[in-house]
Amino acid sequence: MDAKLRQVVEALLGEGQVEWISEKPAPGLEPGPRELFISVGSRSQSLPPHPRMLAWKLPQWMRRSVRSTTGAVFLSAAELDALSQELRQGQPEGSLGPLTLRVHEPTLDVLCATLLIMYRLLHASWPEGVEALVEYVGEWEQGHTETVGDYERALGTAFYAALNLWPSETDRPSRELLELLASVLERCRLSLELMKLPEGLVPPTISRRLKADERLYRAELSRAQRVQLDIPLDDEQEGSVRRVDALFLSSFQDVTVLRLLARTDTENTHYGQGFDFMAIHIARPDQSKPWHAFSLTPERAGTLSNLAGYLDELEGERLPDGSPRARGARRFERQPNDYSDPWYSDGYASPIGRSTMVAGPYSGTRLSRRELWEAIWSRFNVGRNVHVLKAHTVFARPFLWRGPAPDVELVSRGFRRCDLSNQGTAFHPAVVHSFLGATPEADVLHYEKLTEGHTVRVSVYPNRLVVVWIERPRKTATSLYELALEQAALVEGKELWELEPLRGLPPWLAPLGPERWLVYGGYRISRGRSSMLDDSRSMQGLFYALATGTEPILEKLPSEAASESRRVLRDAAGETEHWLTSTGGARLEFLIEEEERGPLACDRDFLLFLLTIGQRYSAFETSRRMAEVEQRYRTSRWQSLRPARSVRSDVMLFTNSLWHTRVSEDPDVNARYLAWHSLHGLQETVEAMKDQAAELDQYKRDQFDRMVGILVFVFLPVSLACGFFSGAQFQDMSPSVGIPGTTTGWLIFLGYTAAFTVLVFGTVFLARVMSWRRR
Repeated sequence: MDAKLRQVVEALLGEGQVEWISEKPAPGLEPGPRELFISVGSRSQSLPPHPRMLAWKLPQWMRRSVRSTTGAVFLSAAELDALSQELRQGQPEGSLGPLTLRVHEPTLDVLCATLLIMYRLLHASWPEGVEALVEYVGEWEQGHTETVGDYERALGTAFYAALNLWPSETDRPSRELLELLASVLERCRLSLELMKLPEGLVPPTISRRLKADERLYRAELSRAQRVQLDIPLDDEQEGSVRRVDALFLSSFQDVTVLRLLARTDTENTHYGQGFDFMAIHIARPDQSKPWHAFSLTPERAGTLSNLAGYLDELEGERLPDGSPRARGARRFERQPNDYSDPWYSDGYASPIGRSTMVAGPYSGTRLSRRELWEAIWSRFNVGRNVHVLKAHTVFARPFLWRGPAPDVELVSRGFRRCDLSNQGTAFHPAVVHSFLGATPEADVLHYEKLTEGHTVRVSVYPNRLVVVWIERPRKTATSLYELALEQAALVEGKELWELEPLRGLPPWLAPLGPERWLVYGGYRISRGRSSMLDDSRSMQGLFYALATGTEPILEKLPSEAASESRRVLRDAAGETEHWLTSTGGARLEFLIEEEERGPLACDRDFLLFLLTIGQRYSAFETSRRMAEVEQRYRTSRWQSLRPARSVRSDVMLFTNSLWHTRVSEDPDVNARYLAWHSLHGLQETVEAMKDQAAELDQYKRDQFDRMVGILVFVFLPVSLACGFFSGAQFQDMSPSVGIPGTTTGWLIFLGYTAAFTVLVFGTVFLARVMSWRRR
């Protein structure tokens, strides 16, 4: 290092020479005597420029298109020369008086600016290569990551690795950090040399750290949220948007490191252009206020101009400790409120409304990391720009009926019997007659009652299973995101139970299965009025939320593995998608032009949903009742002698038309039916019930054989003994002389044998008829 740069480093590290202050100045505060503001301070546009306020975001520098504080220092040669003369007054020749530097955090821009300031104050000139340094730092400060160079050799990455390796316990930067920058300033003259530092200039410890950063970043991705957002291109409410890949990340790594690695990461992004939007939470153990940072890649179109104000509104009027938030003068003309920090945006300082970052809060935020991420996800949700023209949704829940005869009770409450066979013309006749209530002898009966624009229906199965389902049509257009929120609120809330037909039914309904409504809907979506309808995780997550009735929040987005394994059936033209999930489904119709089609209503897709719900919970209830029968047989010794309670109506459901493997000749309808079957595991359930029935039958047979064995073991020896002794006693007597009457010993033996046969085999016959065959 040459003598001039060595002198600069020693002057910046001298305790009595330069005082470093990192405390943020109050809004409107100006530098005092012998003081410089570097990347801090605020100033109104109406005030004249201040020569010692060196921050590129101030209006006086933004008007001159300065892109970094280092650039502002480079343009302040005359002002710095005047300050140098002021500092030299009354001092020995060649030395400067005390200087105060009020600085922002030790960023690359701040420390490069202080090096140039001290070099100019001491030597009244600029070092060689200063133009290249100003250009490089300007690109870095603007976030143009594609021009900052190779990650393992660039000045910016090497600087921040050194900042982490050699932190300072005071406001003054460490000697190693300043010497590294001075060495770079001495040896590098061109921008290309700053993008790829010469060999030997970067210490080995920094090189090892830079190589490890890539692995750490890959590890962080495993627990990050990767989604897509629609970023507005301007401030218009219904203006155009741009779809970007976003990364929500919580990490101990440096924000700058994460941004550099993420924005060049094409492998883990959906659109293959790197992560354009970054939401980062840095949990620093040594700080009580973690750093939240939100940024948008500046080289691509998009704006976050109103994000800081939106987050500031979420803060409310209280600080994290519960005390009232202070109000004061605005730091910038475009600041949307007069609250003091936490939230700050560089768009406040820009005359053209530029906004690429909402930086970390100065005084802390009361909002959690999850709350902030959910706020951003809802604000820039891709579903806000997808238009749903019409919707027709069915909400269903299974119950066990615990009251009197359901048909009589429902009719007394204003329900009427309905026939759904005209809506199931695509089904086999056996299914129509059995499930759709076409005849009075149908296995499943349906009742309906109209109210408040809804249709409330109750389907009664033969084993006292009832399915309550509500049709809810929507004819007005809405966004996909708003529709998913509205639907989730109905599924999880109590609004549907407040409908008049359902108010008197809960006493008779015992919950069965999930404590929520199952949902299936038909939705007509306009492609012409919607943003991209692609296979991104955000879009798939919205369709999944619509099909399951869950709230479309960031935390409940399905994983990438779940998205890949989703069950979606498409028609040949690709205009309709059928989403099938364990808690519901959706039929999505995509229209290129908003043509008038037939109304959405309960049709065969809705009936397939209800059919499989009934089968699923009938299987569960039948299995439970068979288990009760088995338990009674296993706990009661003489249960096999008693007639079992009949489960014939339950078993019939597995032998009638509802359990045909094919319900229609239409291959599309049948494919969706088989998909529901597979999704609910009905084939496995039927096999399990067969095994359970076979096990119970075998147990009954074993019990019966054991009972017969006991009877034979007890009565046969007695019969043989009695017959033997009777025959032995009366064997010499004539047939006409017998005791009693004319009976001989052989007749007595035959009588005992007949009595034994009637007793044993009569008991066997009655037990089989009354117990096993009845079951």
